[in-house]
Amino acid sequence: MAYSNSEQIFIDAMGGLPTEDQWKDIRSLLGILSKAGFEVDDPSNAPHVTLFAWGWARSTGRADVLAAVKAAVLESANGQVASTPPADLGPVLDALTTLRAVPVRIDLGVLREALRESITTIWLLAGGLLLAFSFWAGMLWGQHEMRPVLAAKQQTIDQLSARWHAH
Repeated sequence: MAYSNSEQIFIDAMGGLPTEDQWKDIRSLLGILSKAGFEVDDPSNAPHVTLFAWGWARSTGRADVLAAVKAAVLESANGQVASTPPADLGPVLDALTTLRAVPVRIDLGVLREALRESITTIWLLAGGLLLAFSFWAGMLWGQHEMRPVLAAKQQTIDQLSARWHAH
């Protein structure tokens, strides 16, 4: 499949072929730039598209990328013939703020390890609480079991001490 100059710049900035969702984002961004009067496939604008693609591929904040593109466009407009109006980037800013955020790439290995650690910690805490509760309940049960034995021993002590004091 043949890619346009600007699409090829995005592919190079990403380091590989984009997914379908990324293609939708790329094409909508290029469409917004085109509607704003920026010729995205003009080879002379390749540095600006490259800057924009690089920022987008690395999830740089859209406002930062837009400020960089605006500065680059204004810089190139100063060196051009006065008859070429600079691109109006106001609609680009409006459209970029309404676009959905770039999908965040999550390393599932790190997520799994974090879940294992947190679950392990939870189980250790639960085991400690269960052990403490078992110790407390065992002491209460032991006191309950010892009451009759202690009462019998106290009765024996009372009988022996009554005989001793009686003599």
